[in-house]
Amino acid sequence: MTEEEAIALHAGRDYHVYMLGFLPGFAYLGDLPEKLEMPRRATPRARVPAGSVAIASAMTAIYPLDSPGGWHVIGYTPVIPWDLKRRKEPLFQAGDRVCFKPVEAREAEEIRRLAAEGWVQARRAAP
Repeated sequence: MTEEEAIALHAGRDYHVYMLGFLPGFAYLGDLPEKLEMPRRATPRARVPAGSVAIASAMTAIYPLDSPGGWHVIGYTPVIPWDLKRRKEPLFQAGDRVCFKPVEAREAEEIRRLAAEGWVQARRAAP
């Protein structure tokens, strides 16, 4: 599949936050489109940068901190889900829905700036 097809598949849906774990703010998001599913890497990376969007099995996630990791990195988001300077709790909670939107580098930089200033927050639907 082409890069554009993979982006459209990944960004074209809402993902359910099943749970947080592995690292503070690491949200296990599913379910990944079947065409994007792949096993974890045979050899984990020693360092995956915070904000990396990754996939493994039927899940996708955003690395909230720089850390080792065995998932396949497919992109980057300027909104880091765990930032103690921004807030005291993770951006996502179990049960939330997350939708990825492709953005150009200039827009990503503006989103990063707004997030650092505390303007980016999760929107939660009423129960």
